[in-house]
Amino acid sequence: MGIRLVQRLARHPWFQLAAVAASTRSEGRRLGDAVPSDVELASGAADLVLQASSGPFDTHLVLSALPADVAREVEPALAAQGHLVVSNASAFRADPEVPLVVPEVNPDHLSLLDGGQAGIVTNPNCAVAGLMPVFAPLHDAFGLRTALVTTFQAISGAGRPGPPASSLVDNVVPWIGGEEDKIAREPGKILGSVVDGRIHPADLVVSATATRVPVLHGHLESVSVELERPASVDEVKAALETFRAPDETAGLPSSPARPVVVVEGPDRPQPRLDRDRDEGMTVVVGRVRECAVLSCKFVVLSHNLERGAAGAAMLNAELATAQGRVRAQL
Repeated sequence: MGIRLVQRLARHPWFQLAAVAASTRSEGRRLGDAVPSDVELASGAADLVLQASSGPFDTHLVLSALPADVAREVEPALAAQGHLVVSNASAFRADPEVPLVVPEVNPDHLSLLDGGQAGIVTNPNCAVAGLMPVFAPLHDAFGLRTALVTTFQAISGAGRPGPPASSLVDNVVPWIGGEEDKIAREPGKILGSVVDGRIHPADLVVSATATRVPVLHGHLESVSVELERPASVDEVKAALETFRAPDETAGLPSSPARPVVVVEGPDRPQPRLDRDRDEGMTVVVGRVRECAVLSCKFVVLSHNLERGAAGAAMLNAELATAQGRVRAQL
């Protein structure tokens, strides 16, 4: 995910990569020497020398792709130094005082930072990031009561070097550690309300099963939902197809023209065919149909490294900047 952030920054119209940091094991090395040989970086980024993740840094904005255990120590320390930390780590997503933001869905949750220009902003789990542009319009239009979610998650979601090939060739692994709890917990927080400086989650119950499949990029999710108010298949499709980002988000550089696209056909969406729409930031929904147990069911596809990670963090950084929460230097 950190590599994807560096690559996105190389072509970003607002931001410029000023410094890079890593673990003490890599500190002092050129970034270009520290990444795998098959990774392409802009020359300016490749020549940057890796610093300690604890800083100090001159820039106000810090984009964090740290492992959760490291983030739990480093990110609060950076915030205490006056930085705005936009994090992809899971360490603080459950904290009711830390915004967990999908800019098309809950940009108002950045109001938790109104006490100053320092703090931590998080984006959701990679599978949840694909669900939220789908859940939000359904929740607004019909009320969303429960959801059953089974994920088919790409290899790249496990990071480098990822699971050994021998575990995935001719195989599906029906468990990803910690993933199901995140998928169950995070949607309610994102759809919740900010009251007295804390997020009060929406009353939504999610039951999740997470699996790893032999696909390089793109998380596919089979979803059944129970709606509070009856809705036909056509009404569900219309709610998804007409969903648009609020004005403050729609104009951001990483914001897709349409957060959600509904495709027809019994065999779509597919990762190889549909994951790269709008540089991986568009969520693709297909097979919308009635559910014999709940209200309706459908399949969701999102690019786990873009919508689910680097692109999500970048969009949060852009939103914070557009709201006047980011300055050039400390």
